[in-house]
Amino acid sequence: MARTKTARGIRPINRIPASRAPNERIRKLTRAEKSERTRQAIYDAAAEIVGQYGYTEASISRIMERAGLGHGTFYAYFNSRDELFDQLLPIKGGEVLQFLHTRVKGASGFVDMEIRGFVGFLEYARQHPWFFRLLHEAPVAAPAAYRKHIDNILSRFRRALKRSWDNGELPQYKESELDTLAYLLISARDYVFSQQVSRSRDIDAAMSDAIETYRKFISHGLMEMSAQQPAGTE
Repeated sequence: MARTKTARGIRPINRIPASRAPNERIRKLTRAEKSERTRQAIYDAAAEIVGQYGYTEASISRIMERAGLGHGTFYAYFNSRDELFDQLLPIKGGEVLQFLHTRVKGASGFVDMEIRGFVGFLEYARQHPWFFRLLHEAPVAAPAAYRKHIDNILSRFRRALKRSWDNGELPQYKESELDTLAYLLISARDYVFSQQVSRSRDIDAAMSDAIETYRKFISHGLMEMSAQQPAGTE
């Protein structure tokens, strides 16, 4: 659903569907589909409002106005603002993971996968500027949601690194070190964008430089020992 700015925020726009065949019937949404669409609209609006105002100032009225829904509709889906916030970051974080999955699919190996994932994350972060405030305020404002989000990310990284390790791509690391390696890679994505790229006057140039540096880091800094040390040795 597209949005347009108004004097009071961003409102949904109902686009007219593309032309249809004369006899083509438009399938009506089921009640469950309508409900899920409304819930998603609240999640999307809440993420934008938190990104703009922070958790403390992300009131239900602001969220529902951004979603283009009546205030009372909120309570058909959530008992409180805290309940929404307990779900919000894991939901939006899951969308990030799905986005990155499409970027790394078909990667030839660990290095290719990790570089694709890094580039994909920078792209997502640039397209969704609200994400970092949603993430960085969560440890205080929604600690359970933050822990679940981090656990979800770690689980993905853990599986990917274990596959690469099983394939002999990371012989310089013990299996017990893979979680630490995962946290290092997760942190790199976060801080390179939020503390370097997003603060640059030239985002395109900063992203390009960051990607090239990360490519060298992954290709040589992490993998150099692989070429020198036989698998299974320490």
